[in-house]
Amino acid sequence: MALLTDAEKSRVRYHLGYLASGFAASLQFGLPRPVQTVFMLEDAMSGLVETNALDRVRAILCTLDKIEAKMVCAVDQLGVEKLGEISLRKEHPDLLEKEYDRWSSRLADIFGVPKYPFSVKTQRRGPGSNIPVSG
Repeated sequence: MALLTDAEKSRVRYHLGYLASGFAASLQFGLPRPVQTVFMLEDAMSGLVETNALDRVRAILCTLDKIEAKMVCAVDQLGVEKLGEISLRKEHPDLLEKEYDRWSSRLADIFGVPKYPFSVKTQRRGPGSNIPVSG
């Protein structure tokens, strides 16, 4: 029975916005409490044994890695509008971000867990998102 390797689990955590430094604590009734979603993900990754699901997770991880690499390359194009006869799309990085979000959502669905709610990269922006209010 094949299981996710430690490296693959690390990539899952990363792409879903979970911390690499250990379990984060939140305050609940003034006391530090580990965030529940971390344990949900860890349990789900350990319980994933179906071969088709493992293959799907690995394929999605590769897709997310490729999209992220394209996002890094897009940084070099941010200041360029036209290259010879080729016009570059200004919204290209945003489209990559949207695609990354789509695939990371699919990964979260396989495990039945939410993306880490306190990660900046997994927070929704734009219409339908929550607006932080300071008081």
